[in-house]
Amino acid sequence: MSTDKFILRPLQPSDSPALVRLISDFDGDMVTQFRVDAYAALIFGTENRTVGVGVECAGIEGLVGVGTVRFGQVQFNGEILPLAFLDGLKVRKDFRGQGLGYRIASWRIQQAREAFGERGVIATGLLRSNDASRGVARKWCREFIDAAYQPFFLPVRANPPKPLDGISVREIEPGEDAEFAQKQNAHYLNHNLFSPGEAHSIARARNVTADGQNPYRFFGAVDPRGNLLAGAQIWCRGLLKSDRFLNPPPPLRLLNKVAHILPPDLIIRDAAVIGFWYEPGQDKTARFLCESLRWELKDQATTLAIALDPRDPLRQVMPAKSLFMPRIDITLALHGPEPIDPGKLLFGYGRV
Repeated sequence: MSTDKFILRPLQPSDSPALVRLISDFDGDMVTQFRVDAYAALIFGTENRTVGVGVECAGIEGLVGVGTVRFGQVQFNGEILPLAFLDGLKVRKDFRGQGLGYRIASWRIQQAREAFGERGVIATGLLRSNDASRGVARKWCREFIDAAYQPFFLPVRANPPKPLDGISVREIEPGEDAEFAQKQNAHYLNHNLFSPGEAHSIARARNVTADGQNPYRFFGAVDPRGNLLAGAQIWCRGLLKSDRFLNPPPPLRLLNKVAHILPPDLIIRDAAVIGFWYEPGQDKTARFLCESLRWELKDQATTLAIALDPRDPLRQVMPAKSLFMPRIDITLALHGPEPIDPGKLLFGYGRV
């Protein structure tokens, strides 16, 4: 089919039914299901300003392709630069191999260039084995960082963890936002692609609403004097969309019999752990916070997900349960104003 029959345009609220049909279409071992309005979930579901593109084809009802781009600011080689992160690329199966992936990427990159010019960062994450996505990214990126980060998946707990003397875990209060942001910023001072926070950015994230759902929560581990010793931002993706395994691969089915990492109905509702931090010397507190989150989030999620640079010391405080989880290596495709400093750790970007 000739590509001149394709029309790329911004997504709009009336696209929700078409987005559900396109993104929820079975494609492999797992299918995504929206729990709220699809357009609201994609455009208003995160703290980042998000723009989406839909692809129409003459004579075809609905959308045959979609992609989104999240805008923010991140640390990059010692500077704070604007970021455009390319997300959510999906092309209908019978329209693949016709250059639509590159056209969607180009549309989003044009949005980024119009927003901040050349002095910024454009990035996307992809599976290392995804040759098609790598081929598309090769046309615009400056470099690939293989095994840039690994996602860890932790099932929620049925029972609270054993208490840690003198430490309590709770959601932080608005008066603690500045302390939380300051300590998180200090923890990630030397990470590339981290987005520094402030009290007002935490308040803004709390107010994010997608079709009546507020997906952001902020937790802290606190000592008896009220000092924050560790903390984490949570994005409850599972309030907006879920993933259902239709045909789990044999290794995952076997692993599930031993480790029980999948819920009985095979529906995964993630809670993304973002910017987990802890004070120097507070390793036990960090482990306790992680285990407590598995308990605190049991009603919003089936699984906690956190993406980490394989070199990140935070890996050492992950619960032993994470050892049973399948390892997935994520490649980062990146275009910055200059090559990224390989000596700095990378802040992990999860999926949306």
